[in-house]
Amino acid sequence: MDKSGSKEHLPHIEQIPLLGLSKREESFDSPYDRRSEVYRQLAYEYAKEHTRQQNQQHIWTVPNLLTFLRLVLVPVVMALWYAQHDLAQLLVAVLFVTASVTDWLDGYIARKFEIATAFGAFLDPVADKIMVTAVLILMSIEPPPPISQTQMAVPVVVMCCREVTMSALREWAASAGGAAHKAVKVNSFGKWKTALQMTSMSLLLFCKDRTGRVSGIFEGVHLTVLQVSYVSWLLLCAAASLAAWSLAIYFANVWTHFVAPPAPQREKAA
Repeated sequence: MDKSGSKEHLPHIEQIPLLGLSKREESFDSPYDRRSEVYRQLAYEYAKEHTRQQNQQHIWTVPNLLTFLRLVLVPVVMALWYAQHDLAQLLVAVLFVTASVTDWLDGYIARKFEIATAFGAFLDPVADKIMVTAVLILMSIEPPPPISQTQMAVPVVVMCCREVTMSALREWAASAGGAAHKAVKVNSFGKWKTALQMTSMSLLLFCKDRTGRVSGIFEGVHLTVLQVSYVSWLLLCAAASLAAWSLAIYFANVWTHFVAPPAPQREKAA
């Protein structure tokens, strides 16, 4: 009997304790003989399943828990924003700074200890955008003095529109794959935008403190709350400008893929 055809599609598989059979139970006549095609097929399926189970990633790692914490903090921040307690606004600022630190910390831990996961790569930017967008909207409704709602709305609208557009662009690039996907990786403008955005938003939140603690700190360096608030708003506008500029760079990088997309590959005939 010619077995050359079966050897082509069934690779060599090392002997494994698949069926829990003893040597005496295996014979030339047994359907479970390791030399039989039945056993080889079962062993091949077992090897694939065993490899898949070994490659499964643990979801609740420390970086992912820190990322999930940022999501949990969003409703807490919203509740504190409208709370009447004098400490509420100060707590909002502290929680936002904490969330910003965890945004850096989870990535550092994942890289340092090589425990990055696919779920973490998805959840991290989602948690970051939800927290930032929520706080931006809250500040546009009730900005710290002397910033007006109109003044605050300008950078907020620019940033929110940029994030929506960037998410759609990255989704398209991921589906296109290849060079298009590489063209939308984070650039230096995006990193500077994030740094300016987090710094300015943190300062603006601290400027809403009603306890007088923050104003006392500012007075120690010969600044008033109104001065810090206005400078922080200017930094937020600078971050919005960088956000728009980085988006233009991303579009320039992928423009050739828009006007001359690669031809779709035809499926090979079976």
